[in-house]
Amino acid sequence: MMQSKPVIFIFGLGYVGVRLGHMLAEQGWHVKGTTRDPAKLSRQAAAGWGIFPFSTDRPLVDPKAALKDVDAVLTTITAIGGTDPVLDAHGDLLVDFNGWSGYVSATSVYPDQPDDFCYEDTPPAPATERGKARVIAEQRWQDMLNSEIFRVAGIYGPGRSPFDGLRNGTARIITREGQVFNRIHLDDICRIIIAAIKQPRPGRIINLADNKPAPQGDVVRYAAKLINLAPPEPQTLEQANLSPMARSFYVSRRKVGSRVIKPELGIDLLYPDYESGLRAILNAEQTDDS
Repeated sequence: MMQSKPVIFIFGLGYVGVRLGHMLAEQGWHVKGTTRDPAKLSRQAAAGWGIFPFSTDRPLVDPKAALKDVDAVLTTITAIGGTDPVLDAHGDLLVDFNGWSGYVSATSVYPDQPDDFCYEDTPPAPATERGKARVIAEQRWQDMLNSEIFRVAGIYGPGRSPFDGLRNGTARIITREGQVFNRIHLDDICRIIIAAIKQPRPGRIINLADNKPAPQGDVVRYAAKLINLAPPEPQTLEQANLSPMARSFYVSRRKVGSRVIKPELGIDLLYPDYESGLRAILNAEQTDDS
């Protein structure tokens, strides 16, 4: 039975986890969670959040106490080296958890499919090692806890958008024939996860993606136009000399759609395409500066 003030434990209070925590706190939840560096979340700790240090080589000091009276558990921590750090460290305790649970995954679990859309029932067939690790972690969370799986497209939002790279001179346009993928705004990610918690269906898979898959260059050029900067000259993948991790991001040729967000959860995206999302970020910046 839910307490008068429900409690969520978020493994990985990073970009998504912190924003989600604030939105849940505004709705009356008590938020607990982990970070590699508790000093970065001193403001949240002062607001009453339970902040616990955790990393792949530093498990929770007292996991039973940390997870006591928790109604929901969510992890945003990526699969590392083909394994899941949360279940590796605390699966023996979580196996007995009977509340709501969710795993934040990625659309990299799907195959390259530039012509047709990947939906929630599209069989995973990842082309990258990162995608393969995600599939393994998803299965572990579902096998142990029947968790809901959130397959998230390219994440962007305030402080993580093409504007940042354009302003500091690090933005790139990397061209590869057929390269296309979806994005999803931070606030839409959090709204969808909250809707799933409120309307739970154990084992459900949800694709978190906007309605406009597009090449990376289109997004950078649009952002440059909004802030009156010249976009960078396009480079080929070979010219860019990227790390293997960065390269895996640019090789995707994948369109993603959802048959759950609107039909089942009743959610209309605040930012159904990158244009509306980028305009909102810029408007918020200009409001903050005024």
